Amino acid sequence: MMEVEKRRNSFKKWLVVFTFIGLLVVLLIVLLSGFNSNEEFPTFQDVDGKIEVMSGEYNLDKQAHIGDPQAPVKVIEFVDYKCPYCKAWNNENFDNFKDKFIDSGKVQLYVINYPFLGPDSIKAAMIGEILWKQNHEAFWEYHHAIYQNQGEERTVWANEKFLLKLIDDYVPHGNAKSVEKSLKNLEGLYEVKEDFKITSINSVASVPTFVIDGEKFVNPSLEQLSEIIESHY
Repeated sequence: MMEVEKRRNSFKKWLVVFTFIGLLVVLLIVLLSGFNSNEEFPTFQDVDGKIEVMSGEYNLDKQAHIGDPQAPVKVIEFVDYKCPYCKAWNNENFDNFKDKFIDSGKVQLYVINYPFLGPDSIKAAMIGEILWKQNHEAFWEYHHAIYQNQGEERTVWANEKFLLKLIDDYVPHGNAKSVEKSLKNLEGLYEVKEDFKITSINSVASVPTFVIDGEKFVNPSLEQLSEIIESHY
């Protein structure tokens, strides 16, 4: 009986060991799948140019925007296109927000990039900058399409192939071939780097963060943001 018990305990120990090893292998495969790409992603070191920004400055004249320039309230939104909370806010609230405040002339909305969730965050932001220069409608089509087709946060899904196909499929005012050429020239990278500096100097720590008259509001509900806006005009 003791011999049988020893064998049983030994079997249990080895079963635990092999199960643990199996879990490690699965975890490794999952992690590697997120980085399984031969694509080289740009970094901020790849672009030159001195960036001088002071606290309280947002360089709004250079940012993508929508709404009446004479709107009494300026709302700034900091985003990362890989952020699931940004996706949720956009997909659940943007249309109502636009109807209530932008189309009514009460708010002008600006978008500033804070690409911190991965190397592909920078590339996704670069394409937004390129499209804004190409056609303002194309930018907003892309802005919504990338959230509606967002991949897993911890994987590197926003690669060039995916993003260019996204433009072909969902951005009728954009030109994927032109964007591809611009990416090869690293266009948009300086603007994204500048946005990152603006984010840092203004102590924005997460996304989505909304700024109104210098006050920060992290991931507010539409009701909360509505109350804040209505108190500013």
